[in-house]
Amino acid sequence: MAAMSKTNLVLTIPEPGSFELVERPYPKIKSGYAVIKTEIAPICLEGTRIWAEHDFEFHDDPYHLGHEGVGTVVEVLPGSNYKVGDRVIVFQGDFCGQCHVCRNGLSPTYCQANNPDVQGVDRAAMKGIEYRNESESGGFAMAHYRIAPEANMYRIPDAAEFRHAAACNCSFGVGFSNQELMNVKAGDTVLVGGVGFIAMGHIISALYRNATVIGLMRNKYREGLLRRMGVEHFVNPDDDDWLEQVKALTYEGQGVDHAVDGSGVNYYQERLMQATRLYGTVNFSGHTPGAKIALSPLHHVIDPAHTLLGQHDVRVKDREGLVRSLLNEAVQRMIDVMVTHEFPMSQAGEAFDIQVGKQCGKIYLYTQQ
Repeated sequence: MAAMSKTNLVLTIPEPGSFELVERPYPKIKSGYAVIKTEIAPICLEGTRIWAEHDFEFHDDPYHLGHEGVGTVVEVLPGSNYKVGDRVIVFQGDFCGQCHVCRNGLSPTYCQANNPDVQGVDRAAMKGIEYRNESESGGFAMAHYRIAPEANMYRIPDAAEFRHAAACNCSFGVGFSNQELMNVKAGDTVLVGGVGFIAMGHIISALYRNATVIGLMRNKYREGLLRRMGVEHFVNPDDDDWLEQVKALTYEGQGVDHAVDGSGVNYYQERLMQATRLYGTVNFSGHTPGAKIALSPLHHVIDPAHTLLGQHDVRVKDREGLVRSLLNEAVQRMIDVMVTHEFPMSQAGEAFDIQVGKQCGKIYLYTQQ
């Protein structure tokens, strides 16, 4: 009962370029859920999309923010598989346990509990977590406390730090799980364009797998980060001979084995498809609201025999391999390079401003500060 006397401090963005920390009631939970004291809430698209443009996806709004995070279990109900004090990664969204995605160990983002067409906008994803627990707060990560479905929690090994585990959602986690789908292996060549924190997650995963990475990019600040990670090859997509430069770095000049877009814009997507060899894979991991690509099934898929794929988040079946990789010293070092800025949540405005300027990698908010 003592816990219920607490309050929950949450981050809000009531208007573009302005944030407020607001007190809300402490979260309430039902069976199958836990209360997590959030330690780190990484910034995803909140900076460019929400902060600057005040443009929200169905699962958030000015007063409900954040889907990534790590923290400590502070409350469970009898029968839980977790205990108070457990350090956990919280994978985004809810879990129904009965749909195709849940039965096959796929990404919870696609679970029917997170589908607004099935549940309705106010009962899907993180808002649905609050609804199903009859709680006035706690569905979202940018807060002192959040509610997590136990099925979407994963214990952090004692040897791993929160700051490394926090990369297991929308950066390294997305890259790792997508590359399981892509079957990236040692000796492969991976071309990465539209380099932000999602693409950096792919780069960490590719280097961990002993693949060769080529950065197709113009942002010199981020090029410097990739060089520190260990990337040796860079091509400016504005160069007239950019395609020849890329192919010269591949086996027999045939093109790259895999291409990854982290931007969601046509400029990179079209180039990446051009540079991919016959029977290669093209992965779309970034998205820009409203962006569309003119796709010819014959010229972009059938003629080059390309496999086009992409997914949000991390498949359940990939979580163990992802978390095990956090114990690799090279992975830890690359995450440390990728995380360029860390702020207390009380300075969220400064963090968002930096992300909008794109002179950064991944940015973390420490929600207890």
